[in-house]
Amino acid sequence: MSDEEKQAAFGRQSQGALVPNVSPNHNETAHMSELEKHGNFVLTEEEAFAHAHNHPEDTTPIYIVYSADDKDNPRNWPRQIQEEFGVSQELTTLLLALYVLGFAVGPVVLAPLSEYFGRRPLYVVSWFVLFMFQLPIALAPNYGTLVVCRFIGGFAGGAPLTNTGGTISDLFKRDENGVIMAFYGVSSTFGPPSALVISGYLAQNEGWRMVFWTLFAITGGFWVLLVLTVPETRHSKILEKKTRRVRKHMEKEGLAVAKYIREADADERRGMMGLFKVSLTRPFTFLFTEPITMFAAAYNGFLYGLVYLFNESFPLVFGAGGHDFNTGEQGLSFLGLAIGPLIAFCFYPLQERYYLRRVTENDGKGVPEARVWMARYGALLIPISLFWFAWTSYPSVHWIVPIIASSLFGAGIYIVILSILNYLVDAYQVYSASALAGTILVRNLVGGGFPMFATQMYKKLGNEWASSLLGFIAILLVPIPWVLFYRGYVIRKRSPWASMHLDQDEDVPH
Repeated sequence: MSDEEKQAAFGRQSQGALVPNVSPNHNETAHMSELEKHGNFVLTEEEAFAHAHNHPEDTTPIYIVYSADDKDNPRNWPRQIQEEFGVSQELTTLLLALYVLGFAVGPVVLAPLSEYFGRRPLYVVSWFVLFMFQLPIALAPNYGTLVVCRFIGGFAGGAPLTNTGGTISDLFKRDENGVIMAFYGVSSTFGPPSALVISGYLAQNEGWRMVFWTLFAITGGFWVLLVLTVPETRHSKILEKKTRRVRKHMEKEGLAVAKYIREADADERRGMMGLFKVSLTRPFTFLFTEPITMFAAAYNGFLYGLVYLFNESFPLVFGAGGHDFNTGEQGLSFLGLAIGPLIAFCFYPLQERYYLRRVTENDGKGVPEARVWMARYGALLIPISLFWFAWTSYPSVHWIVPIIASSLFGAGIYIVILSILNYLVDAYQVYSASALAGTILVRNLVGGGFPMFATQMYKKLGNEWASSLLGFIAILLVPIPWVLFYRGYVIRKRSPWASMHLDQDEDVPH
């Protein structure tokens, strides 16, 4: 084959190397240039086979790269949906944003249903909806089906965000629930990145629909377990049922007092409309008037936004033009984010020991500020990890280095998020549901918004400066746990809601 034929078949020729006709980004160009210097072939899969068949005796090294529309390139996964349904990349990213938006709206709307009907019915019904709406996504005939079902799935999936903290409060006393909340924190920070390991290989080998068939099977299996094993735990609903049982027995025995038997909190119970009125207004009151809730919402929103943004930035660093990981290997790169929370969990007994010591010193009364003792240092891990990740994201740096940085980030978000949520619960107690609802609303709105501009930001600024920008923002948020630790009591004292529990001598389920 002549040089002209090679160039026509394989692309441009540079310093003796054949380079495919693709449109590489900055990092890809630099990587190709390095290979070209040694007279190697830099070809796509199809070009490599064509060259090998035409020159079976040629032993010149061939380096495989992605073609422009390579189905194995993770950046082309969204194109599977784009091409199948004829939509833009932005509309494909919108599917993730809508799912997270459902997570934001769901807890606010579902919270009063939990108080009115109990926790178990909400778990059972909402999880069934989440389970069933994976099916139309896997079978989706058009883009509109994806839009509607992704939002509904996220909306229903928000029920555990509303219920889980309350369930733990139902089962454990204030000074006993620290370790349980630590386990819950691991599930919410370890789960998402570890799931990407599985979904990466599924999408690579079976296509995007198989991811949702797998979710359909998993959510269905857990729904069956939930129905069979999870009882009602809300104290008010159990007491209401117990009261009816006592009244019924007394009526059978003809006791006159039967008609006067009532549960202790009957006078305080609100109707459905009253519950919705509080649920839909008080979280916004807390967001705009309560500094503690403002701090918590801002920090949680930023951290969750980063978690979803990493779905865009990791393929840039570890995929084509970076470390050239294949699809499954890119999923494995998220294990750093998963391992970080596990490491932080191992150190959580130090936090719990400090909190219990402060409670003992305070005559057995709660000390919300002691909940954020470790968060002061966890907050420092976040900007450190972001700068580390940013400036080790060059292809020339071994891939394990930015993954180690991501593990520090995972440890940081575990410590900070868990500590601040515990602080909210202790500070507001019976009003903590409103504070948590406001915080969850903001964090998921921000989390849903970040992926919409992530790719554009990284392309405009480059991998290094885009991550550095996030690191600078993280620095601005570092003082929040320090302020809560040293000045939290003063802030609570000035709050009309938190000041009602300033003495911390109550321990009631919420």
